[in-house]
Amino acid sequence: MFIEQIDITGFRGISQLSLKFNAISSVLIGENRWGRSSLISALTLLSLNNKLYQFVDTDFYHDQNHVYGDHISIKITYCESALKELDKQAYHSLVPVSIYSEQDKLRRITYHISADKQGDNIISEHVLVNANGEPFNVENHKLLIAHLIELNPVMALKNTINSDDLPITNQPLSEYFVEELSNQLKTHSSQLSQNELQRGLQAARSLLEYYFVDQQHRYHYKQVAKKTSPRSEDWDSLERINNILDDLNDDYLRATLLGVFGSIINAKGNSALSQSSVPILILEEPESQIHPIILSVGFRLLKHLPTQKIITSNSSDLVSLFPLDTIYRLIRMPDKIIAKYIAPHSFGTDDSRRILFHIFYRRASAIFARCWLLVEGETEVWLLRELAEQSGYHLSSEGVQLIEFAQCGLKPLIKYANRMGIHWYVITDGDMAGKKYADTVKSLCPEGKNPSDYLTVLPARDIENFLFKHGFSDVYKLAAYNTVQHIDMPVPKIIQKAIHRTSKPDLAIAVCDDAKNRGVSAIPHLLTDTFAKIVKASKDFA
Repeated sequence: MFIEQIDITGFRGISQLSLKFNAISSVLIGENRWGRSSLISALTLLSLNNKLYQFVDTDFYHDQNHVYGDHISIKITYCESALKELDKQAYHSLVPVSIYSEQDKLRRITYHISADKQGDNIISEHVLVNANGEPFNVENHKLLIAHLIELNPVMALKNTINSDDLPITNQPLSEYFVEELSNQLKTHSSQLSQNELQRGLQAARSLLEYYFVDQQHRYHYKQVAKKTSPRSEDWDSLERINNILDDLNDDYLRATLLGVFGSIINAKGNSALSQSSVPILILEEPESQIHPIILSVGFRLLKHLPTQKIITSNSSDLVSLFPLDTIYRLIRMPDKIIAKYIAPHSFGTDDSRRILFHIFYRRASAIFARCWLLVEGETEVWLLRELAEQSGYHLSSEGVQLIEFAQCGLKPLIKYANRMGIHWYVITDGDMAGKKYADTVKSLCPEGKNPSDYLTVLPARDIENFLFKHGFSDVYKLAAYNTVQHIDMPVPKIIQKAIHRTSKPDLAIAVCDDAKNRGVSAIPHLLTDTFAKIVKASKDFA
């Protein structure tokens, strides 16, 4: 089973949050104070070490003003990972407390944890509830809850270890699974030698082991592992193993890989897993301790583990490794935390590919922005960033990301931004294409909003003609004919000559240099007013 949804009210830094997870991977991003630590704390109540947790006073909701609530509710809905999963012998005792859905033919189990303050006492309650939120009429709630957690325990990959003498690896068991996985991979591919397979899998095991060592013991781990730590060629072998796994769809291979992982968990010594257990993994900012290349290799491998993964991250490199529908943007509102995400299959194949290439692969940091400033071409990106800074607006610091949309198309970017809770603003030319873009803005503007709050149309055919007519004619005349005197020919021809003799990037730099020399008053008011509007909107989204 996997955690399909968690609903939290009044717990630590979360006043209210309802979050529906992806069955395979959920990558949670957001600005500081969106409630990451509190959410992870809530999820770890489903770990082997926190079964039937009894709440304390500091668990009750408190904000930055230290205002405490008096009620906690955490509702976790588990869902079958496959049809009739609960028919397996290990899950058989949980069938009476499951809820069947005619819509998708899957069964779900809802575990409700609550706490109330009664005078100086705190009463904690743990029950399994039906579709109406009422406890099932069974006598052994606590035993069933313990069994549910034992089958699908939440495990954070940065737990502490109890003793310096505890072995990091259960060597015989881990070696067995590594050997078994190596043999299975060998039967599917002749690309790697047995030695290369072994080295790559040892690198994988080392990476998994590393995540089970906390900060306090990490230095000790590094000293112990220094002589046998993976080399660059071992990581190369692991990446080639990833390529093989990507091409295969083999449940036995995945189960064996889970065996490697399980043996490492058991070696850690805290509440060993049973043979039927499939842990749910939490990784909190894994990029903080791992080199980006190794992180990429490791997460490609981690995708093949047949377990649910819940990941928090501030890394654009890591986020770019995952599909669109696994990214969740968490936003703190005055009264609750909301989650923005793309529901599976809600984007067409073509739009998904455009977003993946244009945003995730080329500029993944845009996922973390509060506002996208969408412009037609790279020239505008170079020009507007510099001119905004000269006007006193540091767009990056204000959470504004400049993105050219000509190669991707405007519609997919606006649709994605709307779904993910990212404000957006379009600056477009005044030609026929620009008018079509303006119509797109009007059609996709959020309901009840004024399109003028999302759009600036330049009163010229393009950015070069606009700048020529608004104080920068000398730049283009110098580039075209090495003079600032009047030239008796149409402006577009002068601009084309300037572009032909230099280039659009060179002209952009020349405009910025000229504006810098003349001061902020040289920058057209239309642009400075637009910068002010965008920065204000971005702050409103903070």
